[in-house]
Amino acid sequence: MAAVLTPDPTPRHLPAGAHRSAPAARPQLRLIPGGRSPAALAATYRRRRIVAALVVLTLLVVAVQLAQALAGAAGGWSTPTPTPIEGPTVAVEAAPGDTLWSLAREVHPEGDVRPVVDAMVADRGSATVEVGEQVRVPLDT
Repeated sequence: MAAVLTPDPTPRHLPAGAHRSAPAARPQLRLIPGGRSPAALAATYRRRRIVAALVVLTLLVVAVQLAQALAGAAGGWSTPTPTPIEGPTVAVEAAPGDTLWSLAREVHPEGDVRPVVDAMVADRGSATVEVGEQVRVPLDT
C-alpha cells in the first residue's frame, strides 16, 4: 500500500491585485492499493537472516583456518632438533663468506648437494656458520 500526497494546484504567488477566490485547501492524502503482502515481507526477512547467518558462518570458518595456519607456521619457525649424521664425514673449517652450501660444494663438487646440505642442517640444528668453525660434511648421502 502506498500513500500519495497531492498538493493544491493553485499557485502560491498571484499577480499584483489578484485575489484568491477561495481559501487554499489542505492537501489530500490518497491511499493507493498495492505493495507487498505480509507473507512476502516475512519471506524476504527470512532470506536475509539466512544470508547473514551464512556470511557469519563463512567468516568464522575462515578465521579458524587462519588461526590454525598461523599456529602451524609458528611451530615451523622453531629450531629443528639436531639429528647426527650417519656415516662417514669430513670436517671443513668455515672461512669468511662460507655457507653450508659452499662447504658442501667443496666436498661434493659435482651433482646435487641439497641432500648434503639438508643432512648438515639436521646435524647442526641451524643453517648459520661462524668463521673458523669446524663443520661436519657427510661424504655419502
